This record gives sequence, C-alpha cells and structure tokens, in this order.
Amino acid sequence: MQNSLVPFDNNNLFDRNGHLTGMGLDAMQNGTLDELGSLEAAEHISFCNACLSRYTNWLEAMPERLLSPANDLIPQVQNLMRMRSIRIMTNRYISVAAAVILAFALWSFGAFNISGGRAQSQADRLSEGPRFSISQGINGAFGAVSRSINDLLNDLQAYAQSGLAQLAEPGHNTNDTNNGGQKSAKGE
Repeated sequence: MQNSLVPFDNNNLFDRNGHLTGMGLDAMQNGTLDELGSLEAAEHISFCNACLSRYTNWLEAMPERLLSPANDLIPQVQNLMRMRSIRIMTNRYISVAAAVILAFALWSFGAFNISGGRAQSQADRLSEGPRFSISQGINGAFGAVSRSINDLLNDLQAYAQSGLAQLAEPGHNTNDTNNGGQKSAKGE
C-alpha cells in the first residue's frame, strides 16, 4: 500500500534499547515506512514481546470497520472455483469423446479389420468395395454422439425435476424424519 505521506527516516525506527520508537510504530501503522524499514520492523516484532504487545494493543483499539475487509471475496473465489471445475470436467469429457469418435471412425473405415486371423491388406479391402462413404461414417458417428448426449441431458433434466418435485411436496420432511425414517400409519 503506497501512501503519499513523507517516507519515515529509518534512523528513528529504534530507540537506544533496541525497541521500536513511538514514531516508528506510528510510521508502521500509517504505512510510511520504506521496504527496508518495514522488513526491519516486522522482523523485530516477530521476536520482541514488548513491541508486539504495544502493536497488538494498538490493533485491538482500532474500530471494527477498519479490521474487516472492504470486499467479501468468498463469492468471487467460489465462482472462480466453480468455473474452473466446470472447465476441467468439460475438457475431460471432450477428450474422451474425441478419443471415442476417433476409435469409431478408425474401426468404421476398416483400420481394425482382421479376416481369417490375419490382417487384411489395403488391396484386399479395396477389392471388397466400399461399405459406405466417409461422410456416412462421420454422420453416423456424430449422430450417435448427439443421441447419447441428448439422452444424458434428458436423464439429468428428469432427475432434477423429480428432485424439485420432492422438495415441493407439502410436509416432505415432517412425517418421515419425525418417525425415524419410517412412514406413518395414516393412509396405509
């Protein structure tokens, strides 16, 4: 934190006994110490109990509004963590989906064909004639991936709706939890 105040003279930081002077503590509290002075004062407070006591007494006397942070960082940090976890999971699924698509494409185009216990040569495969075109294979692969993603999203949507429906039920937790998880005898 840079202040526009006049920098403190480090020669007046310590008294003859080696403790921080009152002006030194004020400079430390005001932020007018330069980098070397701040390091020396922090090091001194770390081992001098008398100066540490003086400094903590000053901190305890501060108004509560000065001790609390100006901005609450918890929501921002949680948002960043949530976005990072979404990005990581998305990258993982995209990598897996790309690998599956590549494997299916290679399999569809005959890269893994084995005939009679031996691998087919390129000439043998070409003599058989094309089974289907490349565009048909790609369309089929993307269609299968699209259908499976659509099914997954539909399942997630149904799961979320059933959870919301359970939460919206009147008296959802009153009867079940009061009887130790056993349903009441009413209406059975």
